[in-house]
Amino acid sequence: MNKSKIDLELEVILTSTYSEIVLNVLKIHKNLSVIKTMVFAFLIKKRKFINANVYSASNKNDLVLKCISQLSGLYKDYCENLKYIISAIHLLIVNGKLAYNLGELMYVETSEIIIEEKSFINNAIRESKNYSDRQFLKEVVRNV
Repeated sequence: MNKSKIDLELEVILTSTYSEIVLNVLKIHKNLSVIKTMVFAFLIKKRKFINANVYSASNKNDLVLKCISQLSGLYKDYCENLKYIISAIHLLIVNGKLAYNLGELMYVETSEIIIEEKSFINNAIRESKNYSDRQFLKEVVRNV
């Protein structure tokens, strides 16, 4: 089946959007598992286009669980976006922006100055490093 021009344009836009999101997350957090990167990239994109934050940077307890809870009811949408997220990660690795080792993505250092904004999602990403991928994925499945 041939893809229409609109489908191809949508694919390029979504892959580009996710490339930017994934790269920005890893610039700040240096390394993160592929599983966590995919979930957080989806949540960041959702927040970016909905332009509404359920939680703020002042939240301090159960950040990962609160963050993952935002997936509730979005299983189909999340699954549809996985191919774009994976494509974005692949392109970033192929172009030398990220490195991959044993399920972990790492930002390839540059001399670029990185300024981390204080946000709920950045705090949740930082806290997620205390979760195993298995534990994290259980919470994701439980919430979608």
